[in-house]
Amino acid sequence: MKSKYGALGRGAQSGAALIVVLMMLVVITLLGLASMRGAIMQERMAANTIARGLAFQGAEAGLRQAEIVVRDGSVGFPSSGCSSGLCATPLPDADAPWAAADFWKNGAFREGAAVSTVNGAITPKFVIEDFGTSVNGGGASDCIDFSKTCIPTTEQSVFRITSYAATATGTEVVVQSLYRR
Repeated sequence: MKSKYGALGRGAQSGAALIVVLMMLVVITLLGLASMRGAIMQERMAANTIARGLAFQGAEAGLRQAEIVVRDGSVGFPSSGCSSGLCATPLPDADAPWAAADFWKNGAFREGAAVSTVNGAITPKFVIEDFGTSVNGGGASDCIDFSKTCIPTTEQSVFRITSYAATATGTEVVVQSLYRR
């Protein structure tokens, strides 16, 4: 029977258009899934960058608080080990006490003032280590603390300050400085 569609009519169609459309749907679905996966990964990376920045700012705040403790007070260090955030002069070959795996959870650190963030507060923790004394040679780089007068060729106490901060999501940052007074 002849129809306007050709000699064989509708019954003789092989369904090639259906297969092509289904293949296109599979390809589009795979592209959509890949783009969703990429967007989720980018969102995670952005969240991790923000968390790292917040933890870094908290650790920096702890570092500055510890520097103020050293600058303004007379600190008494234990003869060995650490107590209340103050650590004795480390032995040359010994590991630093703050390098122990659980030190920042149950160690002898001192807590700084909490730093407010959008997601709550971060409380930095710090330790101050006595590094003995050094002689100031009077060069421009020897006058680190601009809040005090730099007196050439004087003996100064040296302290290593280590500050730690962690966010609620578990991002941890440790920063360190040498401070002389």
